Amino acid sequence: MQTVLKSFFIKITIFTLVVSSFQFLLYSFYSAKYYTTAWPFLIMFFFVFTAFMHYRLLKATQGRPQKFIFSFMMFTTVKILLYLGLILIYVLLNRADAAAFILAFLLNYFLFTIFEIISVLKFLKTENS
Repeated sequence: MQTVLKSFFIKITIFTLVVSSFQFLLYSFYSAKYYTTAWPFLIMFFFVFTAFMHYRLLKATQGRPQKFIFSFMMFTTVKILLYLGLILIYVLLNRADAAAFILAFLLNYFLFTIFEIISVLKFLKTENS
């Protein structure tokens, strides 16, 4: 499991650097109304949270593949509820930046979710072979 986690951590680090660079360039060329001051924190949040959830998923299913579906669904539900709570709190506290924050949040949510699903599918493929 250590090699799987190390490989995932290297991949998510590279992915985060690429996504950050792309978003920085995107924000540099477009109007400030689409930029949120929380953007760097969102990138770090998704990096840390995705790595942590992936670690917990692998740990929960280690040696017990039959628990994978339950664990995956549970972690996904918890993750979505936490994300919605974070969005709600931020929007209530910072209404002026709400639209830009939600846009940046959704962009990162979709990118990191796609990355996470691809990683989980690759892990399952190697576990089954």
